[in-house]
Amino acid sequence: MQEAEKLAGDVEKWIHNAHCESWFDGNYKLYNECEIIKPINDGILVRRRPDRVIMRENEVIVIDFKFGKPIQDYAHKVQEYVDLLSDMGYKNVRGYLWYIYLNRIEQV
Repeated sequence: MQEAEKLAGDVEKWIHNAHCESWFDGNYKLYNECEIIKPINDGILVRRRPDRVIMRENEVIVIDFKFGKPIQDYAHKVQEYVDLLSDMGYKNVRGYLWYIYLNRIEQV
């Protein structure tokens, strides 16, 4: 039970990080693991599934959660999500990598 209590405390600390606290305040429309489909050559469809996309007014934020150490390829993946959403006509799209156990958020 102590492990569950520690994890609950950690989650509470993570979501109250000053950088991202507004992401959880209920003012965004939330899309968890929703698929983005984009047609490419010869009718082939590319499917991408960001961990979390939140939207409000003229703002879109893509968040990809990671539980290990940083890897450069992660930023490319998030940038692809940002580009796909921008191509769909969304404005002011930003992407973030959130390394949960490191309690580190990086803008892509």
